[in-house]
Amino acid sequence: MRIKKVAFWEHVLEWRFEPIYFSNLALLVGVSGVGKTQILKGISRLKEIANGASLNGLAWDITFSTIDIDNDVEYRWQGEFETKKNPVIIPNQEDEAHNFRIVREHLSRNGDTIIERNSTEIKFKGNTTPKLSPFQSAVQILNQEEDILPVQQGFNQIIYSSNLSSVNEYYDLPLRLIPNNLISDVLLNKVKSSNLPIQIKIALIDRNSIIFNEIKRAFIQAFPQVEDIKIEAVEDDDSSFTSFPIQIKEKGVNNWISQDNISSGMLKTLILISELYLSPEGTVILIDEFENSLGINCIDVVTDLLTENRNIQFILTSHHPYIINNISMEYWKIVTRTGGVVTVKDAKDLNLGKSRHQAFTQLINLEEYSEGIKVE
Repeated sequence: MRIKKVAFWEHVLEWRFEPIYFSNLALLVGVSGVGKTQILKGISRLKEIANGASLNGLAWDITFSTIDIDNDVEYRWQGEFETKKNPVIIPNQEDEAHNFRIVREHLSRNGDTIIERNSTEIKFKGNTTPKLSPFQSAVQILNQEEDILPVQQGFNQIIYSSNLSSVNEYYDLPLRLIPNNLISDVLLNKVKSSNLPIQIKIALIDRNSIIFNEIKRAFIQAFPQVEDIKIEAVEDDDSSFTSFPIQIKEKGVNNWISQDNISSGMLKTLILISELYLSPEGTVILIDEFENSLGINCIDVVTDLLTENRNIQFILTSHHPYIINNISMEYWKIVTRTGGVVTVKDAKDLNLGKSRHQAFTQLINLEEYSEGIKVE
């Protein structure tokens, strides 16, 4: 999918996010606490809603495109959950206590209404449906319908890149499923389009495959002391669970270096590079505080890959001067907040200088950037 425009209302927090327009790459910049992370979380919550989550007080309006067989298809999805300021758990009424009713929902495809919903009924293509769950989105309930399936599939292509959160986890995946020889293009595409964690994807591609060597080449460009990488599945003796530890081989060092002894910056760089190569076309990758754990050498390599990739949409946040100055100002989104109203402006709207250095100097001196939070 490609997110074109999104707006949110967090009624419990009393925050409103004015419409934000996105291109293939967006760098959200601004001072801490202005709302950059909340924008990424809001997009991630839409994925949860599309898969059945019920979220207190959230309203949304998102326009996005999905890739059809012959062309791009544009959808607009709007909706709102009821707001409970202090949800009360009612004994023996678990649904009412832990879920929130949808009070409105609308989905259109290329301008034609598919779903029209209020608090009492759902209409699908103009026909009233039987009574369905009041707590789940119609995108989840009707996800097998031809016009709606691409919507849920699109939202499932959103990745909130936590980078290091799962590299030490075990998975219920038998070793026999790991191929022992060069994988085919068909299997490679299946690996890319799967929802498997990234380290399992790396383990599933053969170490001699072209794509693995591309990942290794990019990683070694950031860390020239490294000469090889491997990720081998290891099955636990007492269960069917499998881990996928990362190992690297450095020049002049005889033994492989285990994951426990690899720096967080190196691990994060490898995960980011791998996500770039092993995510299918149409993936949306959200990265909060892009600079975290990355050294200058890593930032340069990964940033180059981000700007070169046109098949994946990236939405990043940062307030690090080096990051901002190394991404073209056409991708800058300056985030400001007045009370609970979050507004995002393009760099071009602020009449910044033509050169990147001049624009960056003007940016950091802008009142919108340096004093991004105002009290009404």
